[in-house]
Amino acid sequence: MRIVLSALATAIVVLAAVPAEAKYSLCNKTSYTLSAAIGYVDGDRLATKGWWRLRPGQCKVVLTDPTTPGRYFVYAEGIPGHRGPLRAWSGDNNLCVEPSGFFNLRNQEVCRNPEDPLRQRNFFDVEVTPAAAGNWQTDFAEAANFTVYTAEVAGVQRLLSDIGKSTAAVDGSLGKETQRIIAAYRKEKNLTETGAIDDALIDALIEDANARDAKLGFFYCNRADAPVWSAIAVPEGESQYSSRGWWKLEPNECAKILKGELTKDHYYVYGLIDDGKVERRLAGGDRKFCVNAVKFEFKSDQNCADLEVDQAVFRRVDVGGVPTSTFDFKSDMFVAPPTQ
Repeated sequence: MRIVLSALATAIVVLAAVPAEAKYSLCNKTSYTLSAAIGYVDGDRLATKGWWRLRPGQCKVVLTDPTTPGRYFVYAEGIPGHRGPLRAWSGDNNLCVEPSGFFNLRNQEVCRNPEDPLRQRNFFDVEVTPAAAGNWQTDFAEAANFTVYTAEVAGVQRLLSDIGKSTAAVDGSLGKETQRIIAAYRKEKNLTETGAIDDALIDALIEDANARDAKLGFFYCNRADAPVWSAIAVPEGESQYSSRGWWKLEPNECAKILKGELTKDHYYVYGLIDDGKVERRLAGGDRKFCVNAVKFEFKSDQNCADLEVDQAVFRRVDVGGVPTSTFDFKSDMFVAPPTQ
């Protein structure tokens, strides 16, 4: 499962009307492989649709009906296989999505529950003008201002770096070193040896990057007999922490809470079982962090009372510098609150 609480990186988004058959297109002019979605007015309701995989340098038609003047909503995020925090092209409009797979939601109420943040993303709005004449394109871009071609090259460079095959700069320049690394990778994967970058090469790199990422990170697994609401506090610097939540885990469900290779020697974990009758909190905690009733992220130097939010006692877990670790929530780890 993907996590969605990593820092969202700022990026440039280019909006432009283009002459062609009536449609709405998304174009990836970044060095990242993207998962993209769109929101639009469908009759008397707001619909969301996605996920489309956009290779670096790829443009794709996502709505075949003529665009109409007014607001549309767009969102994209990098695939899990990219190293570092989740990179997203986002805004301030909180709309419904499915966490994975293709979706077409025509009822935004299905995920309005604030306790279900994994089914929501922050879309940015696009104002389609009458001059578009039924046709519009949104470009996802970076500060490097790649073209479609240089984005494709930069995307291959980034994926090679993600899987540890290259330390070269992600600059969109198909130099001799990049060509050498690509040729070696093609040979390793038994891909047709050509001098060009093609979809087969990019798809193989995406598969390897995602497979690598799937093995790394900090995971929660619910081994209890009831759903668990979970949170985590991550060290940041010498004495600072960031507390984040919530992830809802059904019995026997696991989720990746932190992506990528672990770099800290410990984390603080928290869990809560609420069966509608009584709350059972994770026992064994030794440090308080701020929490909230809905999706949250707080710094440990913030005053919870000033923020008018609650505190919870988190439990320290030492991981010993390993690249990946799993914490299992078990029924006997939770205690009921004292009776009055």
